[in-house]
Amino acid sequence: MTTTVSSTSTATQPPVPPADTDPRPRITARVSGFVQRERPYVIGCALLTGLLLAVMRPMPWGDDLTLHIAVLRRLLANPLHPGNPVVQMGGGSAYYSPYTVLLALLGKPFGLGPIALYRFAMLANGLLLMSGLYRFIRTLSQARWAPPLALIGMLLWWGTTAITFSGYLSLDSFCDCAAYPSTIGTALALHLWAGLNKGTLRPRRLAGLGALLGVLLLVHQFTGISATVGCAAILVSRHRELRERAALRGVALALAVCAVVIAIWPYYHLWSVGGGQLHLLDPIHHVLYTHIDTWYLYATPGLLALALRLRRNRTDPLVLMFAGVAAVVVLGWLSGHWSFGRSWPMVMFTAQAAVAIHVAELPRGRVRTAWMAPVALATAMGLWAQTGILLAAMPTAVRNEAVKVIGQHAGLEQLPHAAWLDGYLKPSDVVLADIPLAQSEVAAHGAYNVSSPWYLPEITESQDEVRASAMKALLSPNTTAAARTALISRYHVTWVLLLSDETLPAGFPAQQVAAADTFVLYRVLE
Repeated sequence: MTTTVSSTSTATQPPVPPADTDPRPRITARVSGFVQRERPYVIGCALLTGLLLAVMRPMPWGDDLTLHIAVLRRLLANPLHPGNPVVQMGGGSAYYSPYTVLLALLGKPFGLGPIALYRFAMLANGLLLMSGLYRFIRTLSQARWAPPLALIGMLLWWGTTAITFSGYLSLDSFCDCAAYPSTIGTALALHLWAGLNKGTLRPRRLAGLGALLGVLLLVHQFTGISATVGCAAILVSRHRELRERAALRGVALALAVCAVVIAIWPYYHLWSVGGGQLHLLDPIHHVLYTHIDTWYLYATPGLLALALRLRRNRTDPLVLMFAGVAAVVVLGWLSGHWSFGRSWPMVMFTAQAAVAIHVAELPRGRVRTAWMAPVALATAMGLWAQTGILLAAMPTAVRNEAVKVIGQHAGLEQLPHAAWLDGYLKPSDVVLADIPLAQSEVAAHGAYNVSSPWYLPEITESQDEVRASAMKALLSPNTTAAARTALISRYHVTWVLLLSDETLPAGFPAQQVAAADTFVLYRVLE
């Protein structure tokens, strides 16, 4: 009887539904939960993304961008053997980094040009930076408002004047340089620090972080210095865990993997970046030290926030990062190697992050109110100083009306650009130009210059001087016809690009073929 009842009970049980193998509902639930929890940060990122989309339309056109476009043109034309991006010579270039090679590989199958790829890179780099900022801040604080305040601080808490310099993260500079290697370098640094500051120090995990550091160093060396210092600071803050053998093996493995990634990169050798005429970059970067009172003023509250963190924890990672990167900046100041000033952005970031976290974690009361006053003032003043970038993103009619009310503000860098040159210049052409604006335009259209207007680590100082002398001799009225013809033949010059207020010396074998947008193009006669 018992058997009969059991059999009947089993027969009437409902069938077990099949396991739900569709991951989409779970992904949707996670995304929805994240948006609810991090609504302030999501809104901030959405606004910044909208600004980037608006800036992508006119596309900031600066001299550094023309160099990066030249790099992409060479990689798109010949991914395996691109040659030098600016002058006609073999070998590799430090500008052929994993970042630019990846962009070229993405664009090649779809027939995308360098400008379209850099528009895509502006958005991709921005999103990568925002995600890296969130991840890193979350390793330091769980306060809801810490990431959005850090985003605001990173963009606005700078100084009383707008700054536009590669690697700087102020709103103006970020929108101007979003497609630059320095921006993705900063994004990778934030992800690297986030991974190192949270989780176990196990060999396999650290090996991946070592590979990421190697890629970062290949992408942008100045950012790589700050990133490496930050990694060291984080490891010092976790010194107790480093007593374990597994952690020490992991760190050693990470360094080995980093070295391997750098060594196997086929386009250039990292150690070549320190040779050539690197010291010529110092005068360019001297400006980073001459405006401390107006460029970095709003970092002052960060010093107090960092001091409070130091009082609570002698090995606080943010404090150690600030001290380490600040030491690099001071070294540049004392030694006269102003190029180390490229670490200023990370000095500012650590101070900005310290303020953001401190204010976000304060309970309601008088202390929080006291802190909110300078934070609100820095935000308002920073936004006012960088109003130009907001004006640049507006429709022309709206911008004109706004300018009438608030006045003109510096916005996107927009140098003269001659799109019509694409109809004349080919990748194999060599163009003679002696003004940096014209030289940049030559490179942007994929042709070669006689002499480079930029620092190229792969060209020695003596080689650069020879090319610069040849460029001057070609356009000098004192050069004989025979000497000029020999130089034209030696450097395979086929075109001359001058500004509208320049003239060719008498007897130069060239004929004007076009003139527009402040440029005049001549074809060299055979």
